[in-house]
Amino acid sequence: MALISRRLLSVGLALAALSSRAAAAAGAAPNALTLKVDYEADSLIGSGERATPGRLWRTAKAFRHEGVQQGRPQVLIVRLAENVGWLVMSDAGIAIETDLSALDLPVEVLNGGGGLRQTRIGRDPVNGLDTTKLRVEREAASGSRFSGHAWVTSEGILGRLEGEGESRGRRGRTLMNFRNVAIRPVPAQRFEPPRGVQLIRIKGADMGLVLESLEAMGQGARRR
Repeated sequence: MALISRRLLSVGLALAALSSRAAAAAGAAPNALTLKVDYEADSLIGSGERATPGRLWRTAKAFRHEGVQQGRPQVLIVRLAENVGWLVMSDAGIAIETDLSALDLPVEVLNGGGGLRQTRIGRDPVNGLDTTKLRVEREAASGSRFSGHAWVTSEGILGRLEGEGESRGRRGRTLMNFRNVAIRPVPAQRFEPPRGVQLIRIKGADMGLVLESLEAMGQGARRR
């Protein structure tokens, strides 16, 4: 369970880091990742037999991602402006509420800073979208880093993201594709905390420990 949850959190990290607003500094270069519309899309995380499908809803201030991995439904809801998110595991009847430090998300990235560098490579259509390919790089004082490429439309819609990164001593590769994009308003209810499940509130720094505990509980249940 924890492995699945960590993978979903990595999705959240990438999407949150790329939900950037316009650069705050006067005269700064335009931020190609600034989202100008609300939309929803199908997602495919990973490649080959391990690729997992899902559904994404995004606005400039929030996103929701739903998917099923190893038969377990997983939902991540993030409200960027309020610094809060929920990791929902409905089959276990729980939802973990936490601040965004669980995603190791630098708040300054949301204002176009945080050491996120963008280099335009050129027009490169992908997944049925007219996109520009960007080289994106970030190295933080905490040791977190990411280096890869993003394909983004003129509205800030992400068509594809791939790269490699490291956070809190964990290294990994990211590959996300988004298809069947529909630009339309997303109801605020999409980003409400879930009902009918036990709500567990924790600090972001404790997320790793909580996920490890859930993994141990799940392994114990499978052995019985």
